[in-house]
Amino acid sequence: MKYGFPLLALIALSACSNEQEVDSGKPADHADYVVIGKSVNTRQEWSGEQKMLNTVFFAEIFQTKDAIAAGGTVMNGVLTGPGKANAGLPFDMGEARYLTGGRTETIEQLDTIFPDAPYYFSFDTPDGRIDNMPATFTRDGDESLNPGPISLTLSQGGKIADPAAIDPDQDLLVTWSPFIKGEADDDKIIDDMIYAMFGNCMGQETVHSGHAFDEGSLTYRASNFTISASALNPGQSHMLEVEHSNMETDIYQDIEIIVTYAASTFLDLQMTGENTTNPECPVIPMAFDGGANDRIRGGQK
Repeated sequence: MKYGFPLLALIALSACSNEQEVDSGKPADHADYVVIGKSVNTRQEWSGEQKMLNTVFFAEIFQTKDAIAAGGTVMNGVLTGPGKANAGLPFDMGEARYLTGGRTETIEQLDTIFPDAPYYFSFDTPDGRIDNMPATFTRDGDESLNPGPISLTLSQGGKIADPAAIDPDQDLLVTWSPFIKGEADDDKIIDDMIYAMFGNCMGQETVHSGHAFDEGSLTYRASNFTISASALNPGQSHMLEVEHSNMETDIYQDIEIIVTYAASTFLDLQMTGENTTNPECPVIPMAFDGGANDRIRGGQK
């Protein structure tokens, strides 16, 4: 009996120690991956004519699902680097910690205020701080790594569809021009990605082909994506976006880093039939993405 209490105490201490090991975490439990990029945005008219809208510098910290469920645990995010980022750019506090550094008319103008060089992510988490996580833009000589403008083609029932007269009772097949600069990732972190996004007339994204690292998301190998008829509202306008993302990758403290040179094309669509569900729907759809800066920005999903 004289050994009973010490033995129980040792067991309790061991259990406590194991619990502390289980509970101990790291910043990667909160920050899933980060993205920094330069994007070229293009408008495709119903005639097929294309015009450049803008270029933009952006960065984003994607939180893990557990961090989002906890109300957001990545805090005090700041991006530092050369040019306009010299004084530090704060991330907003939305679900995706996000920032944009302003828009310009050309990549050359964007490079002047955000040179191709290393930038650094810093942020706090309940399990430690990330300080100066590096993400570096590079160039292939004088050639931009951004993909060229993307041409979009629509079809329904095996026939080419007119974006001004889409049948809301049929699935819509979206096909795009080849992602010539897309390729597999030598580091086997993530291959170059394609994103297809679709929104309603109020500027709410209603369909997404899948984010980076999502199961079933589209890579550079994909040539099309189907939007279900259930997402099409009779008599209403909609907006379509397709993005090609040429990416360089790295890992820092178990957090993936993506440096992307991207291109997006936006296309307005009009459904046939009678609008019986949303009398406030505008003829020209609101934008769910700030890249379409020729449209009024709508609400978010």
